[in-house]
Amino acid sequence: MSTARLRIYAAAFCMDAAAYGANLLLPMRALKSFEADPLELGLIGTIIQATYTIVCILTGRLSDRFGSRALYLPGAAIVSLVALPVIYFSDSLGDLYLAAPILGVGLGFYWAPLEREMGETSNPGNLWKTAGTFNCVWALGICLGSYGGPELYSWLSFEAGTLLLVVLSGLALIFLLPPLRIKPRPETDSEEAIEVGTGGAHLLLVAWVANFSAYFAINGITNQLPYLGEKHLGIDLGMVGLLALSLNLARFGGFFTLRRLKGWNYSPAWLFLIQLLAAASLLVLSGADSLSHYFILLPLLGIFCSMSYSLSFYYGLAASSKAGRNSGLHEAILSLGLMSGPLVCGAAAWALPDWPAVALAAAGALILLALVVELLIFKKYRGGKDGER
Repeated sequence: MSTARLRIYAAAFCMDAAAYGANLLLPMRALKSFEADPLELGLIGTIIQATYTIVCILTGRLSDRFGSRALYLPGAAIVSLVALPVIYFSDSLGDLYLAAPILGVGLGFYWAPLEREMGETSNPGNLWKTAGTFNCVWALGICLGSYGGPELYSWLSFEAGTLLLVVLSGLALIFLLPPLRIKPRPETDSEEAIEVGTGGAHLLLVAWVANFSAYFAINGITNQLPYLGEKHLGIDLGMVGLLALSLNLARFGGFFTLRRLKGWNYSPAWLFLIQLLAAASLLVLSGADSLSHYFILLPLLGIFCSMSYSLSFYYGLAASSKAGRNSGLHEAILSLGLMSGPLVCGAAAWALPDWPAVALAAAGALILLALVVELLIFKKYRGGKDGER
């Protein structure tokens, strides 16, 4: 494994730990210190992701033209040196609303160019495995951030939890500061490249729709976990962190399994099955009040997120000439889900206060609707292929 890839993996681990820790600490701070309602909690997540979406579309294309380093280094600096310090020193809800778009800008400059850079370090024949390792690493970072930040908040203080995130994002910047020595990617005529080139455009569209719904659900539910824990399940912040950890460990487990399997990237059949199970689990949980049910069923959403993300990520990078553009669109579409999930789920919980778990029902229904759209797209593609024969 090249030194360049190792440094990219380390930086991805640290930055996602910081980013997802912030995604939980912000609503926790808003709820505990400023008595924010569910809609206000949702707006915080939506502001972060709306900014991130817009920036990703721009930076993905710019990285194809000007390279990745000029974009991901400023992104890491914005997160570490600007956004997280604003959160650390916040003393009003307005401060959190100010920090949210700054965080989104920093992450938007960071992720799409870094993903393109990771693709540049990979052999096309092993791209699926390199992408799998990358996904495992950042998913582990999410596990650390989603549990470590809330746990320090619960154990010590909000400032202690935020300081952990500052340190992690600072490490991401440090890992990437020395220039990466990357050899040009060799051209390939392998069967895998041909398969991606002919069928990938339609499968990429299916994966994008699934990925939108997966991250709509995971961010909408994560954003509402502090509210669900306090108003519905009666659990403390530490247990909320454990729930988030179970969800993200399942996502890591999915990435780890996919990295060791071959053939999953040629057909979305497994995606459709897992998507259906995830939607069903959320609809069941929307009517349940047992914490054990949450720990059993919620991880299905994490597994679905790993599958949808892997397909979207893989097909986008496989077209190396458009890797930056596709990485930007991958992150932008994912971010549209991350953006709309907190707003829709928060609005549902705000409108139906007697049903605190309505956010789960809203997320499950959206996943089912996305599945219908994906099946229609795939049916149209299969029909076109049959017609060609």
